[in-house]
Amino acid sequence: VNSGSVFCSMNKLFWVIFFSSSFLVGQTFFTVPRSVWRFSMTNHVGSGNWIGSGGLLDKGIRDIAFMANDSTMAALVHRTSKIGFNRRDIKIEFGLSPRMTFSLHVPSYSSFTEKIDWDLSVEVDSLKTNLESLMEFYYPNKSSSGLGDATLGMNILLYGFPSWTGKEPFSVYAGVGLRLPSAKRLGPYRASVKDTTGRPSQFNELPIGNGLARYSLSLFGEFFKYFNERLVNITWRIERAKYSREVVNTPVSFLWGIETNPDSIIAMIGKTYLRQLGDELLLSATGKLELWPDRVSITGGINSIRTQKDFVYSNDLSWDSWMVSRQHNGETVHDTRKTQIRQYLLFTLHNVHPTKSIGPVQFDIEFGVSFPYFTRHTYSFSSAWVGIRAYFQAW
Repeated sequence: VNSGSVFCSMNKLFWVIFFSSSFLVGQTFFTVPRSVWRFSMTNHVGSGNWIGSGGLLDKGIRDIAFMANDSTMAALVHRTSKIGFNRRDIKIEFGLSPRMTFSLHVPSYSSFTEKIDWDLSVEVDSLKTNLESLMEFYYPNKSSSGLGDATLGMNILLYGFPSWTGKEPFSVYAGVGLRLPSAKRLGPYRASVKDTTGRPSQFNELPIGNGLARYSLSLFGEFFKYFNERLVNITWRIERAKYSREVVNTPVSFLWGIETNPDSIIAMIGKTYLRQLGDELLLSATGKLELWPDRVSITGGINSIRTQKDFVYSNDLSWDSWMVSRQHNGETVHDTRKTQIRQYLLFTLHNVHPTKSIGPVQFDIEFGVSFPYFTRHTYSFSSAWVGIRAYFQAW
């Protein structure tokens, strides 16, 4: 699929996982007390379109050149991609000490879909029928399900006291994270493995993982204070992330050159290539206000991500360049440098106060929505979720 056609399918699920789980699930406390377990389960639903360089109304990737065998431009393709997903996040946290909390996060997709469409600006009329059939052959609608990449994390209190102690109005933390490439990734191209229509099986795959490990360091903190017995909590976060450089399977796409036979394309590029996603800078801030002391709160927040260009190395340098960035008539139509700013709103029911909680189990129930504010070269999806967090003491 090209990301242009190719990178869209390879990267789409990563951005869904990141934007809808890394920041959007509300956090009551950054750490938990020693020997306390916190179990969280959150169900997400969302959908959105790939957005190009022109903003939220610029859906898809425009002006993808389709070249004829004599290297003349036969057509310009405008390819759009819309995704939809249903996901359940499971997160387990454990207080190793009053200052350190370990976490494990595992997403699971009950459904993940991609609907692909296109418009053609034909320069050579005789190629229109052939191009339509090629698009249908290479880019069918897809669906997938299964576990996502698991993430291990550690939050460490550097200064102050956690908000659950009520001792200090200000605290600062550091965090480290490792996302493991444990999810189903794109399989190899095999000419002999085809579906009933004769399409190679890889063309029908919708990978959940990208096969790359992600390493992150973060600095974050909170300010909390009571006004008229209502808690006001302001948090901030800065995160830098880097990916491993790995050999991954080549996704077959014909729009980058003049060759349309998948066997010939693989022979030119290679069955595998070297890939690394660009470094990331992530920023977020939230504000939380208790509407009903110790019972009901509302949280509003904003987060953003900015990435550097990806690294791609194969047997064909022109394909490498086409994968990373492209221009048409001096305008960027595809770039692996991504930018997105999102806003979200949470409504939380609390049952965690040590003397006011109802029943033997302390828990929070959360309802949230998220929507994009600014997007370039990634998916601009809206989502909603409901989740529950429960606390247990390990004696």
